[in-house]
Amino acid sequence: MFVVEERNERDKTVRTCLEGSTIKSTQIDRTSNELTRRVYAMDFLSKVFLPSGYPNSVAPDYLRYQVLNALQAFCNSLAGLLSSRAILQGFGVGDPNASATKALLLTVLQDVFGRLTTILSAHFFGSSLYPEAKTYRLLADVLNDTAVVLDTLSPLFIAVPIPGLRVASLCLSAIFKSLCGISAGGSKAALTMHFATPLQGKGDVGDLNAKDASKETVLALFGMLLGTLIVPYLTTSWATYSALFILVGLHLGINYLGVRGLHLRTLNRQRASIAWLLYRDSKNKDLTPSTVAGLERIFDRPGYIRDLHSHRPIGQCTIGSSFSKVIRPHPCPTEIIDFFSKECYILWFDGSCLSSPRSLRQQGLVRLHIFLKEKYTNEDQLRAWIHAVEVCKDVASGRGDTGSDGNLDALRTIQNAFEKVSVLQKDFLQVLQSTHWITSESMILNGAPDSVITLVDKTGNRETKKTR
Repeated sequence: MFVVEERNERDKTVRTCLEGSTIKSTQIDRTSNELTRRVYAMDFLSKVFLPSGYPNSVAPDYLRYQVLNALQAFCNSLAGLLSSRAILQGFGVGDPNASATKALLLTVLQDVFGRLTTILSAHFFGSSLYPEAKTYRLLADVLNDTAVVLDTLSPLFIAVPIPGLRVASLCLSAIFKSLCGISAGGSKAALTMHFATPLQGKGDVGDLNAKDASKETVLALFGMLLGTLIVPYLTTSWATYSALFILVGLHLGINYLGVRGLHLRTLNRQRASIAWLLYRDSKNKDLTPSTVAGLERIFDRPGYIRDLHSHRPIGQCTIGSSFSKVIRPHPCPTEIIDFFSKECYILWFDGSCLSSPRSLRQQGLVRLHIFLKEKYTNEDQLRAWIHAVEVCKDVASGRGDTGSDGNLDALRTIQNAFEKVSVLQKDFLQVLQSTHWITSESMILNGAPDSVITLVDKTGNRETKKTR
């Protein structure tokens, strides 16, 4: 005789006994009816709103972010109702003298500004959305709330004796909404990929997107239903604007907490800098994504490298620079080109830091440039970036090599930093991988470089480049 027990999705156990041609099945109920119903309800809700296989199919920070995202979406839904009512008032709803044609033309004008902004913003910021997902995720909410405030205040501009002020405010609102759409769309794609990458295994991006859409639909519906009960009581300007700024404040605060709690495991420029400086710090070897996230700035100038303890900038680096443009004011020594002959990049100082071809004069920040060579890889980008971070660290700490004139020797400083990176890079990557970093998908370079070096002719001392 064989006995087979199985459990279905309702957490009920069925025992099947096989003895020859006789089959007998019995149901085993190990819980009370009330507990069974409660388990079934929770199981049903998790299947409807959470990805299949949760929590093993998503990143560890998924649930916390989704809870905060639900709260911010609810606040945004209520604030959106107030702005929609204000727009309708501005269009003249309830005013017999209002013209539907004017309202239509104003809507078309807003649409024109919004579409043009979408095209331009996608061109200028499209390549930065994925690497800087945290920045653009929070920026999208700031832009959205700015548009909501402008829409809600637009009826007040009718009485202001400035021609076209209300039209200008609505067009500006359309621009902010378009910027919000680009920022939110690109950053959401990056966050979806992050959440669909658990520590072990692989998640389902399609299922994750579908479940997120269902949650957003329910929250928007609930927010609209609750808003229809609250908005009719906000009849005075004081009540309307008080509610608006409370909702906007909550919306931004919750979003900040949500973005701050994200522990992204791909390396962009800022996270790579923090991880390398933590690795080089003898007192701190904790390179987990949560530790790096705690030191990461949501808004920071591109390419800035900051000290871990004082948080002041110690350098700035640009990757993918044009070799011919950078060295024109201050030519670099030919030794540096020969030194990087076996590497897929060249690292050198900006002309503003140089007083002569071989010495460095500190003028505020140390400014570096990374020139990429043809056939560079993600590993080459990461190696070049941590090399630049090491140079900034040495110069800021005063451990750079000093020349005969008392200034730092630029060539020797870069060479010594390169030797340290060459010795430690392999162990650094192993430590990152052991703490669940995804080192194969580094996002150091945003978009395409200004140019790549295609040939270095040592005999003719000739440098050519290919512009992309």
